[in-house]
Amino acid sequence: MRIYETKHEILDFEGDMSGKLMLPNILSLAIMGSTKQSLAYEVGPDYTHAMGLGWIVLQHEITIIRRPMVGETVTIQMHGKEFNKYFAKRDYTFLDENNNKIIQIDSMYAMLDMKKRKMAQIPDAVVQAYQPESVKRVPHLAKPLQFADEEVAEITCQYHVRFSDIDSNQHVNNAKYLDWAQDPLGRDFLLAYEPQLVNIKFEHEVLLGETVESKIVQNGDETKHQIWMGSELAAEVGIKWTEN
Repeated sequence: MRIYETKHEILDFEGDMSGKLMLPNILSLAIMGSTKQSLAYEVGPDYTHAMGLGWIVLQHEITIIRRPMVGETVTIQMHGKEFNKYFAKRDYTFLDENNNKIIQIDSMYAMLDMKKRKMAQIPDAVVQAYQPESVKRVPHLAKPLQFADEEVAEITCQYHVRFSDIDSNQHVNNAKYLDWAQDPLGRDFLLAYEPQLVNIKFEHEVLLGETVESKIVQNGDETKHQIWMGSELAAEVGIKWTEN
């Protein structure tokens, strides 16, 4: 497998009140690395957009050993692991300055026909650029923690989708969903607890001008999240936390 890596210093605005890299920005840095990788392989956004295509994320599973502090420099390694005609498994590993693994992300991608807003086949030239393992069936990631039928959200909050939330694929940047998921938990909780395992699955794209509702059920050190756009479920998130 072809491995690509890039280095990044965690900047002030990428950290939260604790001085650690914000949870949504973990995904932002992974996607930044993906863009650099695709450009280095000459299959970047201009290449795919010229064919009317763009990558979409179906799911991320994030294992956090520790979040890096502002001022730390991390190395982000990424590779295309398993591809078939419609799905791509891509992994990201964050290393600290001592080469210790601090974050691991397993991700499932697909290709979007940007005009029809439907899934499309991944072009052979794109697959070949990543040199992944070619498989008939890409293994699914585990499902996020889900609301039980009888569970009612304990916390809800609404958010309006702004221009700055939209990416070049013309829908909400996937890191924004984690912002909507964790924000209603509030300052005290987010300073007292650290995320250890985050599983986010995207169900429906959210567009500019929409209003979404973030719903949360908390069970001990686990929180279950749903992001709704009207009557449509846009994303589900499960997070396991540890107390600081």
